[in-house]
Amino acid sequence: MLLLTDQQVESLLTMAQAIEAVEQAFRQFGEGEAQMPAKVYLDFPDYQGDLRVMPAAIGTTMAGVKIVNSHPGNPARGLPAVMGTYLLVSQETGRPLAFMSATALTAIRTGAASAVATKYLALKEATTLGLVGAGVQAAYQLEAIMQVRDLSRVVVWGPPNDEARRDAFIARALSQHAGLRIEPAASIEDALSNEIICTTTPTRVPIVPVSAVSPGVHINAVGADAPGKQELDPQILRKAVVVVDEMHQAVSGGEINVPIANAEFSKQDIAATLSDLVTGKVIGRSSDEQITVFDSTGLAIEDIAVASLVYLAALNSSTGSEVEL
Repeated sequence: MLLLTDQQVESLLTMAQAIEAVEQAFRQFGEGEAQMPAKVYLDFPDYQGDLRVMPAAIGTTMAGVKIVNSHPGNPARGLPAVMGTYLLVSQETGRPLAFMSATALTAIRTGAASAVATKYLALKEATTLGLVGAGVQAAYQLEAIMQVRDLSRVVVWGPPNDEARRDAFIARALSQHAGLRIEPAASIEDALSNEIICTTTPTRVPIVPVSAVSPGVHINAVGADAPGKQELDPQILRKAVVVVDEMHQAVSGGEINVPIANAEFSKQDIAATLSDLVTGKVIGRSSDEQITVFDSTGLAIEDIAVASLVYLAALNSSTGSEVEL
């Protein structure tokens, strides 16, 4: 079995490759060529965290399972809020092929999913991006959106009591993306005044007001990935074309989970899944004035798609350590 560290995983996978793989995964899922049982949660209320188990298989070669946590308080402990591991196995024999860190893998595939949604839903001429949240995932959202739209300006909002983290994020982003205008938001409304918005906060109280969302905007709602979480005013959902990554997961733990539980939104109001868009079954945006929302909960098909890429790249480059179980 091949062992791969987080640094090795990230070195073997570009965002462009991840976006292509994730788009293909949604296509195959929509065509019935993938298996993905429901995500399983273990809640740890004493620590304000949880553990998730996510199995999936695409095609007939490899399958895998990810074990990943979400502990928003971890940065204060000097740990990532999200950490994970991934076990990749052969479908033919069940033999373990690789065991790899899934921390970077999760961050990259989450950004890639937003890029795929943005490709199909955002205005073609969109050039401005608002980031609501300035943590680790925001950096991958920026990198991913740059792959599908020609950005000229990025505005970053972080919680008012955490300007230092926001400013450090901007400094890193400027060093990585020379020539791109990246600046702090004067207010959350400033970040929301852009053509594409990515929200990546762990809040359970909506922080994106409907009054700040303009016609034509596309929102990647990423932060709500478990029951009880929500970032958007439910009125935004009622005005928008809402696309989810997977119906059951979104209803139970995505951006729409609380509005549905409170009868402020319904499953029937969902316009499509991302697989519907990728396979051409549904056209997501039909006018420049529509507001579009992608409810991203993070799917196991995304993980198996990029983990398979990482494994094949590791074999080709002799990266990682071989171990006998």
